[in-house]
Amino acid sequence: MTNMDEQKPQETERSREAILLLKTDMNCRLMVNSDNHGALQKNTPLSITLPLGSHLINVITQDGLLEKEWTQDLNNEEQFVYLIQLAEEYAQLQAKREEEVGKPLGIECWSADQIQQEQMAAATEAGLTKVFRDGPDSPEMVVIPAGSYRRGEAFNKYKVTITRPFAIGKYPVTVAEWKSYVEKGEISYSPSNNDWEGDNLPVTNVSWFDAQDYVRWLSTQTGNTYRLLSEAEWEYACRAGSVTEYYWGDEIGRNNCNCQDSGSEWSRKRASPVGSFPPNIFGLHDMLGNIWEWLEDIWHDNYEGAPSDGKPWSSEGNQLGRVMRGGSWSSFPRYARCAHRHGSVPTIRNFNFGLRLARTLP
Repeated sequence: MTNMDEQKPQETERSREAILLLKTDMNCRLMVNSDNHGALQKNTPLSITLPLGSHLINVITQDGLLEKEWTQDLNNEEQFVYLIQLAEEYAQLQAKREEEVGKPLGIECWSADQIQQEQMAAATEAGLTKVFRDGPDSPEMVVIPAGSYRRGEAFNKYKVTITRPFAIGKYPVTVAEWKSYVEKGEISYSPSNNDWEGDNLPVTNVSWFDAQDYVRWLSTQTGNTYRLLSEAEWEYACRAGSVTEYYWGDEIGRNNCNCQDSGSEWSRKRASPVGSFPPNIFGLHDMLGNIWEWLEDIWHDNYEGAPSDGKPWSSEGNQLGRVMRGGSWSSFPRYARCAHRHGSVPTIRNFNFGLRLARTLP
């Protein structure tokens, strides 16, 4: 027999809650009272049960161009429906930023065929194939042609000209490649594998200084100049002529990379084997998601005074910070965009941090 007195506290508890039903006219990310609720999809209602009272709602488009915040009052036990209207204001902001940053230029105007022809021409001039190795234990490298592009967020771009062709790792440096470095080099540091299995995973738990040691060793072994990419080179190589938020389009989509809400089997779980996703037009894999990649540049809060020739920004700024790009398997999609910047202390080793190589061409 049910005790009616035992039911009353439960009913009272339920009566203190209301349902908030949110709808949006474009994809965005949702925060409620500083709690992350992930992606809110266009025309897909999301139901959230909340205590009665006031709640802070925050939404932001994936590219960070438009953000809205408001206080939602829930005063009685019923369902509240709120339509988040972003599309019209977002379109206005897009039109304004396109007017401010100008039309596409340089590589942004090339077709995919032309980009690949320019790659072949640059490789031939350097006496290399488009994709090459300097030895059996060296990372596979891809030749990138010189060219101009607009660097930065869609609403804050400036022109950069990469004056010389260079080569970049087809993949992030792998666990197998680092093991070879340990076996053949003068280093004994073997980064933790985070209990992940596989030599074809990107190496992680390496600091900026570890990365510098690796490129110096590889340069000595091969007789060629290996280094970290400059931030301007990285974005140029990542975009591969694209002007969208990701090199495949303006939405994270499904199974294009490894980050939160990307639909991959590794999202928010671990790094994925390199090459698990389609490459960009240059033929580079994992430029977005999977691991953060250390770059040469000192951290600066913005691009004011940045070099326009693609070289590393090695003066002024925060001398205790270095730039990272690309996002990781645990990053929100907006942090795994072509234009997103991140900085970290160069001594830190982290299971999200790895590296990709550059090589200077003759």
